[in-house]
Amino acid sequence: MSTYVPALIWLLSGFVCLYIAKRRNVRPTTLWAMLVAVIGPLAIPLVFAAKPEKLKQG
Repeated sequence: MSTYVPALIWLLSGFVCLYIAKRRNVRPTTLWAMLVAVIGPLAIPLVFAAKPEKLKQG
């Protein structure tokens, strides 16, 4: 059971990263998704550093 804990943390951090990105209007690209999959929990601070996408008015 303890061997699955790192994989579970990795998976949950990916979902948290996606959730934070959507809340901050950061557009998830293919490169961004691959980066999150590779670096796992370390991607969460990178989402906060990403520039939010400007909303178009009108």
